[in-house]
Amino acid sequence: MLSLKFLYNTPLGSFVTGRWRRKRDLVSAADHPLDDEKDDPRRSSYICSIPRAQLFKGVLLQGYLVHPSVLRGIEDFAVRDDDVFIVTYPKSGTTWTEEIVSLIHHDGIPSRVQNKLLHYRVEHLEVGRPLGHLRHLKGIKSPRLIATHLPLPLIPRKLKQGKCKIIYVVRNPKDNAVSYYHHHRMSTFLGNYKGTWEDFLYLYTKGYLVYGSWFDHVLPYWRFCQDHPDRMLFVSFEDLKMDLPGQVSRMASFLGRPLNEEAIAAISSHCTFEQMKSNNMVNREVLPISDLFDMTQSKFMRKGIIGDWKNYFTDEQNIDFSKLYNEKMRDSGLELIFDPEEIDSRNNNSGSKTTGALQDTTENINAT
Repeated sequence: MLSLKFLYNTPLGSFVTGRWRRKRDLVSAADHPLDDEKDDPRRSSYICSIPRAQLFKGVLLQGYLVHPSVLRGIEDFAVRDDDVFIVTYPKSGTTWTEEIVSLIHHDGIPSRVQNKLLHYRVEHLEVGRPLGHLRHLKGIKSPRLIATHLPLPLIPRKLKQGKCKIIYVVRNPKDNAVSYYHHHRMSTFLGNYKGTWEDFLYLYTKGYLVYGSWFDHVLPYWRFCQDHPDRMLFVSFEDLKMDLPGQVSRMASFLGRPLNEEAIAAISSHCTFEQMKSNNMVNREVLPISDLFDMTQSKFMRKGIIGDWKNYFTDEQNIDFSKLYNEKMRDSGLELIFDPEEIDSRNNNSGSKTTGALQDTTENINAT
């Protein structure tokens, strides 16, 4: 079994993973901070904590397992018409959706995937082996299931233009910030973050984290979905919590693989948070690389609930974040849930359980 220490901190590993080859589109983030961030000590400290942090076309990315040669090849990556891409900002329900989509492609029969790691069923576009990752993706038989956290401007050109299906998963940014904070603490490739929650939330609201701003990630994909509803399905983490069978059915129909009630029930039972957390094929406790995560800091699948942000946000932080959210999301038409109590109210008032409803309720989040 390989380790990050071997891959990046030994002479042989350094030879395999390569050193910086500076070009205008891809540079070491530590050496080339963005002009408006040079004097921000919290931003600088964060960048220095990310091993081999890199700026690719202005977006901060991790250095471990995201190789420069892969990034430079992504724009021209050959997308097939029957590909399925799962796109998320980190910690928005990626693994959950990957498992659901994989089971849809296995006709809703969990026994078909019970002994195969999710890592091998759903490949990651930009994260992978230091050598030959794009060639490996090219060699996978159709239909391919591929996940990515890249913002819209950085995805393959053919993905924006082609015919394949895209499922985008969004999570309310307050819970997302808390989950991403714990993910940083446990992730070796993110430097096992040692800073405070207060500093992390500051970095989150400024868009200084790996993969950039939540707002700059979500809103362009939301607009893309509105322009291409036949190609992109927008799903929220909260929708999955509210009505998992309904969302499984919705995804299966969107992918052209409608399932009967028995198969939907099987997937829904298999993909509850409790089942996923104890399933070693998906909970990241068994991986080809041994030291990706420090599970003593946090579990990869931690709580999986709506409203955990209340245990972290101070009243002042909540007010400031709500103000920012309202400013950024004004007139977007994207409705998200921040509190479990909103679920009953939503269902009673509208009967709608999907994020697809074009209804702007951002003014209500100050009350959460």
